Amino acid sequence: MATLPEIRTHSSHTQLAAASHDAVVAVYAASADVLALSQAPYASWAAAAAPFRQIDKDFGKTIALIPAPSVGGSRLVLSPIDSLDDDTDDVRKIFDAVKGGVARAIEAGARRPAIHLSPLPAAANTVPDADYSRWVEMALLAALDASYVTLVVREHRQATAGSAAVTEHLHSIDLVVEGVAEAELFSAVRRATAIEGGRRLALDMGYGDPERMTPHKCAETIRKTVADIPQVEFELITDLDVIKREYPLLYHSARASLS
Repeated sequence: MATLPEIRTHSSHTQLAAASHDAVVAVYAASADVLALSQAPYASWAAAAAPFRQIDKDFGKTIALIPAPSVGGSRLVLSPIDSLDDDTDDVRKIFDAVKGGVARAIEAGARRPAIHLSPLPAAANTVPDADYSRWVEMALLAALDASYVTLVVREHRQATAGSAAVTEHLHSIDLVVEGVAEAELFSAVRRATAIEGGRRLALDMGYGDPERMTPHKCAETIRKTVADIPQVEFELITDLDVIKREYPLLYHSARASLS
């Protein structure tokens, strides 16, 4: 399984060093015109965006990449969240905005983006059944999803380029969440990376090539992945009689492959 990008957290944009990132992905609610704010870093972003806003009335409502000398790499990606207070809105809106913004940064050549999450609008918390309590984790999972490279592509690159192979779209992620304590961000990163580790294992195993990921190779992949994880046990059952008795549905689904 590919190694996750390095993740650094910041509770304020002022903590972000320009040398640490090569793009800024700004994620914000479209209803909150962040480019109209006067405080840092929005003022410098607004200056960079001003020429585009003059000619495009829709600017700032869809994903846009603009040159901004004030950010690392001079790449500023604006990725607005359409709405968060409609009856059908939920935390997936944040996932889509972050993934789309990070994907655009990757297309532009960025490998070390800083993701700036503006505070959620107060109206988001008034929608029944719309739980935004894990919105930071969801944002980080979206960035990691955009960074993921499929198993076969990783192995092909490793076979052709060796140690120089690029097996992950991103080298690092700087996560900036204004007003959230560092301890809370640290906990969010731990949860998100644990989830992403399991998700990536499932993605690798579920890849569409049956020759690459046979049952035996699935078992070997799981064994290698969990070998160094404490409190995780691995048991491989190869006795067909045991499988037939304990897992009859699995056995009969696979019986054609046993002949």
